[in-house]
Amino acid sequence: MYKLLLILFIFITTILVSVIMFQNNDEIDISSLSNTKSPFETNMSNKILTRLIITLTSLFFIISLMLNNINVKKYKKDNMVQQYHIEYK
Repeated sequence: MYKLLLILFIFITTILVSVIMFQNNDEIDISSLSNTKSPFETNMSNKILTRLIITLTSLFFIISLMLNNINVKKYKKDNMVQQYHIEYK
């Protein structure tokens, strides 16, 4: 379970960084100040990319919390075994 989550975490991180880096930023240009476009015209590709980034970011945080929870439980278990072993001797 831990290895699967870790691989998924790395995969999502790579895709998230790639999508953010290759995002089209035409709307931030100076030419956008001119009224060549209708104010009600929407750019579907930007909406899709925005939703993809939001979804990947949510998955990133959820999986990071899950990995953290697994690590804390594992650390507590290992720590208790070591304490019991020391007290038993």
